[in-house]
Formats: sequence, structure tokens, C-alpha cells
Amino acid sequence: MNMHSILNPELAFCNVPGGSKKRLLETSAELIAEKVDQVNANQIYEALIAREQLGSTGLGNGIAIPHCRIPRLKETIGCLIKLESPVDFDAVDKQPVDLLFFLLVPENTLAGHLEALRTLAEHFTNPVFCANLRAAQTDIELFEAATAFMQDKREAG
Repeated sequence: MNMHSILNPELAFCNVPGGSKKRLLETSAELIAEKVDQVNANQIYEALIAREQLGSTGLGNGIAIPHCRIPRLKETIGCLIKLESPVDFDAVDKQPVDLLFFLLVPENTLAGHLEALRTLAEHFTNPVFCANLRAAQTDIELFEAATAFMQDKREAG
């Protein structure tokens, strides 16, 4: 998976207010909908809530990868968010979350969706990757930290 294919600079948000899991999902849906013409905030929020009801997407170590299927979406969309302060996200390790990668996929996509989730989970288990994201102070720094790490890994691999 190429991060540039699903994440663009307009969908990296640094120091987003959290509050609660529900409020964070609402805020994130609004941020994504402002940048993506194909979807609206309510549609994203409802899909994210439905997915979270199946089980938390909080992976542990302050990381969550909320994901959902969106009808009529033409391509997979990613959104990277660093919170200004951690939020309880019902993660498996019971630790609050401060880094989230939202993944919205077309309704009928399966293989690409699973590959993207696997790749994201791999990256987020790397402490250097997470430290670089947490060190970012601006939206563009956050985007560059994510994509630079993935580029370096691809070149080394």
C-alpha cells in the first residue's frame, strides 16, 4: 500500500481537540467531509459508529484505526489525526488514544481494505513512526512524518 494513494496533506490534522470518543468521531467526520466531496459528515459518522459497535478499533499504545465502508465512495480515503490530548477509545490495553488513522473504503472493496489495515497496523507498531507523528506540531509536519517514514521503509525494503 502506498500512503500517498490514500492520504493527502489536506487530510492530516494536528492537535485536534478530542473530548470523548463520540465527539472525536463527530469532529473527524466533519473534518473529512469538508475535504472530500463524495461524502457528508453524517454518513461518515454513522458508518464509524456502526463499526465501533462491532468492537473498538483502538489497537493499544495510543493508536486507533477507525475504518468503515461508505456507499458510492469511489476510492479509499485516509485521514491522519493527532489529538491535542488523549481520549478514552476503549482500546484493548485500556490506554487513551492520541493518534488515529481513519480509513474510509468503497462499499464493495475487500482486498484493498484488508491490505491497507494490515499495512497501517504494521506502521503503527513501529515506535519510531509513532514518535515522529507525536513530535509533529503542524498539519503538514504530521503528513510529512507519516509519508517520509513510509517512503524510507519502502526504499530500505
